[in-house]
Amino acid sequence: MTHCSSCNLKESGNFCSNCGQSLVVERIDRKYALQELMKLTGYEKGFIYTVKELAIRPGHVIRQYLMEDRQRITKPITFLILTSLIYTLVSHYFKSDLIHTGMMKSMYGDSYIFELSVWVQQHYGYANLLMLVPITFWTKLLFDKYQYNTYETFVVTSLIMAEGMLLYTLQVLLNFVFPKVILLNELITAVVLFFYVGWAIGKFYGGTKGNYFKALLSYLLGVASFQVIVTVIGIIVDIVFKK
Repeated sequence: MTHCSSCNLKESGNFCSNCGQSLVVERIDRKYALQELMKLTGYEKGFIYTVKELAIRPGHVIRQYLMEDRQRITKPITFLILTSLIYTLVSHYFKSDLIHTGMMKSMYGDSYIFELSVWVQQHYGYANLLMLVPITFWTKLLFDKYQYNTYETFVVTSLIMAEGMLLYTLQVLLNFVFPKVILLNELITAVVLFFYVGWAIGKFYGGTKGNYFKALLSYLLGVASFQVIVTVIGIIVDIVFKK
């Protein structure tokens, strides 16, 4: 038996049953310092842990979040906002948004499609949230037999797409380091993201060849649907205001 240093209650074990204070004070040594560093960086819990787990075993960590433990990884929407913020800050710092604006100007000219495309590029966090709607829709439709509801499917797609935002952040850095091959950088990033999303969603739904294919298809259809919606809205606004 020992006395709690916080409330002075006589207790046994590792923690006080009254206030939760640890009854055993560890020595500050190499092991303790390493554990504190892990807690500080979030390697065992939190943002960095979420990034790591989604990169190496997305199916497992998402199922664990849905069915067992919702404390270890960052909440889906929070994680999406944080990764989108990282992308936005890096993009503005390295001026990659200006590069994309020039490319879209040459493609669409002075049109509302151009203005909408610029808005999507400059507010990619919001655009990502909007894009999640069609991606979630197609994922739910193609994997309907697994009986995950729409909200659970949204958790799956939002966590995976948030991880994808970090890949887009790497693309910004590639464009800065290798500005003469921007199109190649974007092609490589798009291919890697495409296969990552397909692999991650497929892993969540069991990891069979058929599910990997359906996962790739759901992402492709979701992105295509979003682009079609943006284009149609731009065309309608052009027709209405530029008669």
